[in-house]
Amino acid sequence: MLYLQVLKKADLIVMKQINYIILLLVIVTLGSCVDKRDLSNNTVIAHISSNPDGLHPYNDNSANRTYIFNYTQQTLVSMDIEKLEIKPQLIKSMPSVSEDGLEYTYELKDGIKWDDGTPFTVDDVIFTTKVQVCPLTNNTNVKGNYTSVIESVKKHPENPNKFIMRAKTLHVSNLEIFAEVYMQQKSHWDPDGILDNLTFEEMYDENFQASEELTNWFNEFNSGNNSYVPEKLVGLGPYQITEFNIGSYITLEKKDNWYGDDNTTDLAYQNYPDKIIFKIISDDAASYLAIKNQQIDVSTYIGTTKLMKLQAIDYFNNNYHSAFMDQYSYSYIGLNMKPDGTEFKPYFTDQKVRRAMAHLVPVDEIIDVIVQGQASRQVANVSPLKKSYNSDLKVIEFDVEKAKKLLDEAGWIDTDKNNIRDKVVNGEKLQFSFKLSYMSGNAATKETVLMIKEEMYKAGIEVDPSPMDFTLFYKNAQDHKFDAMMGGWGGSAGYSDPMQLWHTEAWASKGSNFTGFGDAQSDSLINLANTSLNPDDHIAATKALQKKIYDDQPYVFMYSYKRKIAIHKRFDNANMYNEKPGVALNNLILKPEYRGNTLKPE
Repeated sequence: MLYLQVLKKADLIVMKQINYIILLLVIVTLGSCVDKRDLSNNTVIAHISSNPDGLHPYNDNSANRTYIFNYTQQTLVSMDIEKLEIKPQLIKSMPSVSEDGLEYTYELKDGIKWDDGTPFTVDDVIFTTKVQVCPLTNNTNVKGNYTSVIESVKKHPENPNKFIMRAKTLHVSNLEIFAEVYMQQKSHWDPDGILDNLTFEEMYDENFQASEELTNWFNEFNSGNNSYVPEKLVGLGPYQITEFNIGSYITLEKKDNWYGDDNTTDLAYQNYPDKIIFKIISDDAASYLAIKNQQIDVSTYIGTTKLMKLQAIDYFNNNYHSAFMDQYSYSYIGLNMKPDGTEFKPYFTDQKVRRAMAHLVPVDEIIDVIVQGQASRQVANVSPLKKSYNSDLKVIEFDVEKAKKLLDEAGWIDTDKNNIRDKVVNGEKLQFSFKLSYMSGNAATKETVLMIKEEMYKAGIEVDPSPMDFTLFYKNAQDHKFDAMMGGWGGSAGYSDPMQLWHTEAWASKGSNFTGFGDAQSDSLINLANTSLNPDDHIAATKALQKKIYDDQPYVFMYSYKRKIAIHKRFDNANMYNEKPGVALNNLILKPEYRGNTLKPE
């Protein structure tokens, strides 16, 4: 279409102007946060593509927050990114399990200390868990993962270094339930013991009423300051956040006399760099220039085209290790199955319409054009890398004619002869013209949306691109305020509890079931998958749930993109991993020959 061609040319001119301004800002900002860039500086500058939604230990939820928490926070158990299995981190060994499979006994490692020198205790574990499951904590997006499993945590009657987690039910992930619960210092957050008398029974009571004192405490705890003020962002990790310049950079400094300094074997305990600076560069052209000029040491966010362009340059290959790595993440278009009917119209309440949408997204072309073939089709909500993947599900091919037929059957016909389909729904005549929300700042994402817009117009559907920053995008998704949204989910080698994304409760509570998918059958499959300790039964239920999601089409599953990694060769231990985040920044060792070697850009 001529309109789209003109639009793209105009976009290109504007983008070039914007990119030029951004590049200048990047150079100035990098200079301000690094002073003088030289290769003898034992500082790792890591590129991230967007500002984290915050660094609150519970309220925030972005992938970049988790990336940073790898170095500032610790958990009782964690994923071993080398062996791809859950391992003990703050505990001596994986917990012992009672005969009924409901009680898990943990014993803390000796010698773990907070930054003020006080020991990490069972009281900290109980406090942390209370905050994680309490209805007053602003973490509805993930709360259900824990409230559906954890019934209580209590001290062991004989050993003060042990505690017992009682589970509500059998669950395949009970052993790893604490893998993403970042342990917090009770005396830091609750020095007056406000939560001491708050019981798990009270919190789970449907008639729970918080006292004024408790409400005030949680209001303070949920405060935005606890997402951004460095001195509040304490944790057991080897690094402390010392600067948080929103939209620009986040600085982590190695702790002095950290309790884990003597651990030379566990990857999570290494702390070779003196500083780790997360440099926020959302524009792909700007990140390309920063890496080309060796202003960035590590990137897992560089665009595919830009990395391929860099790999064609000899001096880049002389200075950087780089690779495309398979990962567990995927991109999707979420369709609002339960709109309010007023602000957001019922475009996607019919399964035939949702399947038509899947036929109208040119995923193969997007993979070829936008990511240069460095991705694979995603068919379901489980990664093909996992044993529980349902390989019987077939790719939904791009097919405009099949989509037109489905739309006709669903009653969406162009009665106005204006090239846009329409239908009378609940007495209101609707034009099939919907907003497609996506996160702004990435040229490739914008180009993807324009490709989708062009193809859907051929079937009589008008797409109105709606870019927005991450915070607004995510809030609108939780509040179900969208027609369709383009997003992505980061996964891992471990079991991903479908409760968070697919259970009906996760829609009602404004969790991460943004689209409103689900019914009694799918909820039952989720419960079966979560409680089947027999591996065969668990996999069967997981595959059945995938088929249910595939048939109902709440998402248009697009592709699993490869992680793009570049690591400067001035570091040893430049290992790359399929498991997120793809690299261990804390394990990078400055090579002896680079000490005293000032950077001279080629």
